Amino acid sequence: MEDDHLSMIWKIFLWIPQLLFWGAIAWIIFGLFGNRRSARVLSGDKIEFAPHWINIWAWLYVIGFIAWSATRSIVQSQGSSWIYLCSTCFGLAAIGILFDYPASIIATEEGIEQIYWFHQNKRICWKEIVEIETGLKERAVTIVGLDGTKIVHSTMLAGRSRLLLELKQHCSENLPPDFPREAIEGS
Repeated sequence: MEDDHLSMIWKIFLWIPQLLFWGAIAWIIFGLFGNRRSARVLSGDKIEFAPHWINIWAWLYVIGFIAWSATRSIVQSQGSSWIYLCSTCFGLAAIGILFDYPASIIATEEGIEQIYWFHQNKRICWKEIVEIETGLKERAVTIVGLDGTKIVHSTMLAGRSRLLLELKQHCSENLPPDFPREAIEGS
């Protein structure tokens, strides 16, 4: 009788990581559509466009869960090459997402820099910006430099309207004709 209760409690604990995984996925999806946070002014001339700390932890949990599931599947595959291949692909995808997830974007008087955790940072001076691609309202903004460097402000990062304001102030003569006319804070 006591073993049945322990078994039931153990099964509940085994579902907690999966529930947290789906909760993290839901938070990430909600963040794609509901990110209305403002950028942070770090000092007089530095502005940071960073993801919300809950988004960071949600992404880390999802990546860790995928990597853990892939590792567990490889260990339990019992020589099945199909399971081994799929698990390896999921594990590599988790590592790729981790390396490509931006920590933040910093705008200064000199230019704009995208900072990564495990990847080389990208930097474009204001005068070297040759193209600005903007999607629909509340979507990604892609900034392209002379050398082809791309900095992408995605929906996970805060302060899209503040970024548009900075671009308007520093690149006013080079703005594309389809530059967003949405409300830009501070203008």
